[in-house]
Parts: sequence; C-alpha cells; structure tokens
Amino acid sequence: MRYFNIFYLFVLLAGLFLWRMNSSMHQTVVTFYGFAENKETEINFNYSVAVDQIHVSPGQMVKKDEPLLAMHRIQSKETLVDQPFRIKELMAKEQSWKTENEGDIKLIRTKKRLELEQIATDIQRLQEEKKFQASLYKDLKSVKNNKPNYTIIDAKIAALQKESQLTIESFDQEITNIEKEISVGTSPYRAEIKRLLAEQAFDVANKTIDIQLKAPIDGVIGNIYCKEAEHIPSYKTLISFYEPNPSLVKGFVQEDLILHVAIKDSFLIRSSKDATTFCYGVVTGLGSRIVEIPERLRKIQDYKTYGREILVSIPKENNFLQKEKVILEFINQPEGISPQTNRKPIVDLKVKE
Repeated sequence: MRYFNIFYLFVLLAGLFLWRMNSSMHQTVVTFYGFAENKETEINFNYSVAVDQIHVSPGQMVKKDEPLLAMHRIQSKETLVDQPFRIKELMAKEQSWKTENEGDIKLIRTKKRLELEQIATDIQRLQEEKKFQASLYKDLKSVKNNKPNYTIIDAKIAALQKESQLTIESFDQEITNIEKEISVGTSPYRAEIKRLLAEQAFDVANKTIDIQLKAPIDGVIGNIYCKEAEHIPSYKTLISFYEPNPSLVKGFVQEDLILHVAIKDSFLIRSSKDATTFCYGVVTGLGSRIVEIPERLRKIQDYKTYGREILVSIPKENNFLQKEKVILEFINQPEGISPQTNRKPIVDLKVKE
C-alpha cells in the first residue's frame, strides 16, 4: 500500500513538472539576432588637396567644430594654362556665331529684295494692262461711254502695294532682332566666357588656399585615409567618423517564423554578451525582399537561413558598441517604460537557439 502511495506521488510530481514545462514553452518569446550600427560620415572634396597636419587619431572622441585636418589647395599649372585656351576657343566660337548671324542678315536682305522686285513686277504688269485697256476704249469712237472700269485692276494693285509694305516690315523686323542680338552680346558662349574669366581671375589670386577641416557633429573618429604631406585627389575620402553611440539596429526575421512585423512596432534590444545592456526600439524600416541571413546572425551558423531585413531605431543614450551583436525580442513596449538602457526587463527573455 505504501508502494502505491509513493507511485501516485511520483506520477503527480511528474505531471506537475510536465505542466510547468508546457507552460514555460508557451511563454517563450520568439527572438532573433541583429547588430547595432552608428551612422558613418565620410568627408571628401570635389578638388584635390594637400594634407599639412592631422589633429586627431582613430577612435578619438571629437566635439562639433573641433579641428580634424589642416590642408591647403594648390591650383595645378594645367588648370591655369587650360583656362586661357578654353576662353580663346569659346571666343572663336562666338565670333563664328556672330559671322553666321551676319550672313543670315545678308540672306534676309537678298530675299527681301527679290520678293519686293517680284511684287513691283506684278504691279507694273497690272499698270501696263490698265494702260492697254484705256487705249482700246479710246479708239472705240462708236461707244458713247468710252471710260473703262478699272476696279478689279486697281484692287489688285492696292493689294500688291500693301503686300510690299508688309514684306518690308517683316524682313526689317527680322534683321533688327538679329542685329540687336549681336550688339547686346547674347551669344550662347558669352555666359561661359564670363564664368571662365571670373574663375581665371580667382585662381590667379588664390593659387594657394588654406583649409581647416572641422567636425560637423559630435562623434568618434573612424578611419583616417591620409597622412601628412600627402596629396589627395578629388572625391577621395579623407576621414570618417561615427556618432558616439549606435542609433540603429539591423536585424533579420527568419522567413519561416510566423511573425508579422510592421512599422512602429516595438522591440526589446539586448546585448548578446551582457544581459544588463538593453533598450527599447521602434521599427523604422522593412526590407522589400527575402535575403540570406549573415552567418554571424544565424542561430545555427553552419546552416543557411533566409529572412527579411528590418531596421529598428534606438535612443542615442545606449551602451552598445559599433557592430555589436544584439538580441531582438518582438514585444509591445510597456506603458510607462521609457526607452533607456540599464533598466531591468519586465519579461523573462528566453532565447531559443
């Protein structure tokens, strides 16, 4: 009898254990990995510079407007020599444009003369026809009223005279417009010539320009891609730096997880190395396609997995390191909990590897 009581007690304890395990499994929260990122800023110039002095070193904290590099800019001889050549070339094109317009004026005047001569010929022909009709009526003595009707001929002559006047005005206006365009100097090359002349004067007056590169914001120096006394070509990065703390977390939601993430959803972000370092974040971006999850962020690194990229904005007041691996837990941020670090989580995070 005592044996059966112990057996029943064992069954009861086993049932309680299984019930607790089942409840615990139901309370497990789906989690996945990401990494913290700082906003990186790279600085370069659209012209070449020579580095005189480097005031900072990689990893150094800097304040806004703190000097980073001392440089100078030297106008190359090729640039100074090339400007006069380009100016002369444009002036030659402008002269060609002017000559072409003057040739157009000559053609317009020739066309005007030919059209006026044709109109004058037509008027003369009508006037001779009118004289011929008058002579015919003059010889007809048997006709009492020997005055012919010249209404039609006179109307044609008047129309031709009006056409002659309109032709003169049209061609003269066209000639005046071209002459005005030439005299005012509105050639398509004039603006570029003026710009090059001004640039030439500036370059001659500023063959050497001192430049002080300053930090645009508070941050941490990243990489320095130059050294003192080095000549850096245009558009090559001189220096990079980051914001003091990560402000963004990039994570990947596995495609086989039944997890619907939307913009403005809340996440609890926790360091994968230190459970006391965490904060709350809000989803600000969602990937538009399924991509391969980086090996470092896989739960089983040797097994390729795919997922959707998400971007989570986190407060600047955090203790994460640049590119630090973090754990993202999909929750709604509790009311009254501000998104700060080093605050004890209100839920028990369970990461299922």
